[in-house]
Order: sequence, then C-alpha cells, then structure tokens
Amino acid sequence: MSPRLARESADRVREVLHSRAGGPLRAAYTAVTNTQLAAFRLRDTRLEEPPAPLQRAEAAGRVTFAVKTFQRPDVARRLVRSLRPHFSGRIVIADDSKQPMAAVDPLVTVLAMPFNSGVSVGRNAALDAVETEFTFVADDDIVFSAALGLTQAMAYLDATPEADIVGIMRVELPRWYAIDHGPDALFPGRPPLRPWGDLVNGLPVRQMIEQVYLARTASLQRVRWDERLRMVDHRDFFSRAAGSLVTVWDSSHWAYHARTPFDPGYTAYREDTRPDLELLGRIWSVANPPVADG
Repeated sequence: MSPRLARESADRVREVLHSRAGGPLRAAYTAVTNTQLAAFRLRDTRLEEPPAPLQRAEAAGRVTFAVKTFQRPDVARRLVRSLRPHFSGRIVIADDSKQPMAAVDPLVTVLAMPFNSGVSVGRNAALDAVETEFTFVADDDIVFSAALGLTQAMAYLDATPEADIVGIMRVELPRWYAIDHGPDALFPGRPPLRPWGDLVNGLPVRQMIEQVYLARTASLQRVRWDERLRMVDHRDFFSRAAGSLVTVWDSSHWAYHARTPFDPGYTAYREDTRPDLELLGRIWSVANPPVADG
C-alpha cells in the first residue's frame, strides 16, 4: 500500500474508533489484533527455521537492538518478550516517560531520558550506548517473530560492503498491509547514491523504509537524528542519509506493527506534531508542511 493511501485509511479508521459509538469497535480492534499476533507468530514459527546456537551467539555478540519508548511500558515489555526467543543479546531502550520503565532482564538497558524529550534525542542516546558492529532500530510497538531474519540480514551486510541498512517488512495490524515508500519519499535535496529499485546483491534499493532495520552502527553515527525534532524524525533522517548511505529492503522477512491508538496518555503527546512539521518546512524549504510520520 502506498504511504498516502495508508495515511488516509488510518485517518478514517481513527475517526470512527474515537467516536462516541466506537466503544465496541475499540474492543474489537484490540481483540482482533491480539488474535492475529498469536496466530501469525505461531505460523511464522512453523514456516521459519530457528537460528542455530552458533548463529544466536554470533548475533548476540554483533548486534544491539536500539528501541525508543514513551509512556507505554507494557508495549516495550511486549517487544522484549517477542524478541527473546530469537535474539539473546543486548537491548537498549531509551525511555522519556514520566516514570521510565524497569529493565526486563539483565541484558536490557533502560536509558532514563528527560520527560518528553522526544524520539530523536532518545534514538541518539540509544545509538551512543551501542558497542556492537550492528544496530537494529525499532519502535516500541513492534512485535517480532521467527520471520525476523536477523541472521540473513547480518550475512547480507557482511557480503555487501556497499550497503549500510537492510530493512524488513513492517506488517500493519489488524488491517494487514505493508508500506513500500516510493522513489519520491524524501524531501528534495541530496540525490541518493543508488536509484530507487536498483538491485544491490539481490535486494532493491529504497530511499526510505520503516523503523525496523539492521544497520552498520558506524553508518548511523555518520547521520544521527536531528534533536530539534521531537516526534517527526523519520523522513528527515533518511533525507539527510541520502547521498551517503545505501538502504535496501528485504520483503521476505518481517515484523508486526501493533499500535495502541486508544491510549490518551500516549496519543496526546504523540499527535503534538505541529512544531516539528513547521520546522521541517523551514529546514527543507518545502511549500506545504509535510505530514507526520507513522
């Protein structure tokens, strides 16, 4: 699905679900999402071979997961639970909640950030805490399964020095679609190193992907996130990365995106994007303010 159609569809669904008559629909949304997660993760286990012990050990030594969370510790804990059957290494969680979450296990590092300091500040802090060759970037509402493909992504980057980032498909629940950003996804500016759709060792180039990807830590450090942007960081990061990093997309592996659209303690801050959009309009000299990410 295109990003524009995805946003329009999400806006229509959100309007109905938040209406006075939306109570039963909200309950159904949650129930359907949870049922889908259970069924799809079981299916993925049957379809995918688990990583061998040596592969798990290698991933634990070479990869750190960097996660940003805010005001929803249960969601971040769900991410960790979903990841642990497939990854036994370190997870860094940057948390700018009023009360930062507690670490879930000894290999989870929680970075307590200033309250509501934002996504970009948190992503940079998590990145600075990474000591491994590779960083896997994810948001807190991602749910992993056997379809993660971490071993394959590592092997791809090992074999493909010209690539910096390899993304996997983010499946949106409960509506079951994935966003594939087209060649016009970036702000006008630096031309990309490789054109959209160009094959690099068998995987297509994308100028922008969703926030579920494995990257070379050194490559991310060259770009980082603009800490003036509290919420709308996504397109800005990849627009600045154009011309210096090569991003590819592996649609044969995936993770699930299970949002929490009815949590007022989260959405009141998440939807406060106007300052970011106005700043992006000035930074990138665009006539019309960009839409919010995600």
